[in-house]
Amino acid sequence: MNIGAHLSTKDGFSKLPGNAHALGLKTYQFFSKNQMQWKSRPLTKEDAEAHVTASKQAGIVDEAIHASYLLNLGSPEEDKFKMSYGAFLDEIRRAEELGVPFLIFHPGAHMGSGEGSALKRIAGAMNLAIEETKAAKVKLVVENTAGQGSMVGYSLEHLAYLAENSINTDRIGFCIDTCHAYQAGYDLSNKFDSFLSEFDSKVGIKLIRAFHLNDSKYPFNKHLDRHENLGKGTLSHSFFINLFKETKLAKVPAFLETPEGEEGYPKDLKFLKSLGIKM
Repeated sequence: MNIGAHLSTKDGFSKLPGNAHALGLKTYQFFSKNQMQWKSRPLTKEDAEAHVTASKQAGIVDEAIHASYLLNLGSPEEDKFKMSYGAFLDEIRRAEELGVPFLIFHPGAHMGSGEGSALKRIAGAMNLAIEETKAAKVKLVVENTAGQGSMVGYSLEHLAYLAENSINTDRIGFCIDTCHAYQAGYDLSNKFDSFLSEFDSKVGIKLIRAFHLNDSKYPFNKHLDRHENLGKGTLSHSFFINLFKETKLAKVPAFLETPEGEEGYPKDLKFLKSLGIKM
């Protein structure tokens, strides 16, 4: 697996490849705009082209943009849905301009309208976005959730629904956050092979486009979205070994999103190396 991490864009988009290599990473994830604001500063042609050139020169592949945390494509409130969808389209277009193949986003919450209704809205929004960006190559990658509050996307059945109702599965996929899956009731520590088999039978393993590589601060199945640095949480060491030796996932990027950020990533990589995992 290509190990990457979520990086800051404080030095500019064109510096991301160099910053990734300096940390010992092969790829990276980033926000293309402020993740807590609806409006964004327009992306300049110069910034976009500089990033495309820098990533190619550095041999970076499988970069990802993480969409804004404000998006809720499952919202039953029309005004909030429209704002979310507009921002979603903007994220897709920014990813395309920046030459980034994956846009990872949280599916959303039903806000009392019911899981089925929310999933139908999310699938519809994804299909509409695919229609409106037919020339784009960016894959719309849904991140699984921990099942907190009224969030959907915590179960494999939810992910299967989105896949089954997609008009073009070549343009979609899923990012498995290891902390979220563990908190949602999938015992990755002891039954990772079973989880992977179930995913393959219900969704299709080829639709796993990325992993978010996080340990879990809290014990199993608490539905609490609290990441921990690798080896410091409640996920077993054997899970990380099993994840990296799975040949079916050999080309899937895994992005660190651990609490200490760029200061802590070297410790996360050191932990993986201590398990005999090759970087």
